Amino acid sequence: MTRPAFAALTALLAAAPLAAQQPRDFGPYLMADRAAEIALARTAAPRNVTDSTTILVMTRTGFVEAVHGTNGFTCAVFRSFAAPSNDPNLWNVKISAPQCFNAPATRTVLPMWLKRMEWILGGATPADADARAARAYASHEFPAPAPGSMAYMLSHEQYLSDSAPHYWKPHLMFFYDRSLPGSAFGADDGGAVIDGSGAVSDSPMVTILIPVPRWSDGSDAAPRPVR
Repeated sequence: MTRPAFAALTALLAAAPLAAQQPRDFGPYLMADRAAEIALARTAAPRNVTDSTTILVMTRTGFVEAVHGTNGFTCAVFRSFAAPSNDPNLWNVKISAPQCFNAPATRTVLPMWLKRMEWILGGATPADADARAARAYASHEFPAPAPGSMAYMLSHEQYLSDSAPHYWKPHLMFFYDRSLPGSAFGADDGGAVIDGSGAVSDSPMVTILIPVPRWSDGSDAAPRPVR
């Protein structure tokens, strides 16, 4: 089954389990101020990227384009249910994960994430959404990650877990087609390179996380207390 890379981040954090009760109303996950959501999405990457990127915002039925960009990148703030069905923070309304995808990832990685969240907003359970995504990959409705697919996750405003001792780390994500030779990596070497694919060996996508020392605004990525 497919597993968004965001799931790998929450798996790396020692999060306390939450009640796994799917909400009937997703209103609490919406941001009333669209301008604030756009601004938050822009914090995912350096300003020279986000100044001319496409920005998506969440509605009750899915993500829609709020700003049309010109550089091929797409940024959005993902909520907790971007994670797979077994994630302990699945329905945590405080989770916000600004991410910015480059052009290859916008074409071949982001569509699955957006469609999966659309299904959940439409009433599908996360487990059902995972199964539908797996079938879509098998039928080639969803493509494999294109060469060069990557995303920024450098926002100092990200909130990934209530129990994390800090906001984890700013990092880059690289997406690979698992079926290609050389898609297995010697990751988890002390934190310099992290296998974000988790234990899901049948996922068609390999996700590699590369921590970096600074947030998108250039500030040091020293551990910060949870807010």
